Amino acid sequence: MSVRIAFAAALKLLRAGRGLKQQDLSASLTQSHVSQIESGKTSPSLEAIIDLSNALQLHPVALMALVCAAHEELTPGDILELAKEDLQSQSLLGITIALESEEKPHPRVAAAALAREQVQALKDQGYSQADIARELGMAESTVRRHWHRLS
Repeated sequence: MSVRIAFAAALKLLRAGRGLKQQDLSASLTQSHVSQIESGKTSPSLEAIIDLSNALQLHPVALMALVCAAHEELTPGDILELAKEDLQSQSLLGITIALESEEKPHPRVAAAALAREQVQALKDQGYSQADIARELGMAESTVRRHWHRLS
């Protein structure tokens, strides 16, 4: 069985078991998108899987355990046990993944921000544009550009 068909079967099973209509799952998805997923015509994105899980009041891993169980013709319990064994074998079961709080700016963007800060600091000390250019070793046109962006 394809994963797409397995997802469709699991979603229909869960929705019907809770007495829900497709419209009830469409908080962030359209009813037609839910219909396409349930008919196996399309696969849900990761965001859609999370949204569907929330609408079904089910952990996304539980939903995916049902999908994988249908796909591999196993029980959800078997799938969860296999997943646990995989995580243990990789020493990943007890870890917490640290997320980066924000994307790092491109190096040129970071360099321009630093230059702007340096120009601002010297401008605040009363330096002229020509003096700042000499002090920082940058072209006067670059100093002028930062000078005017600070105003």
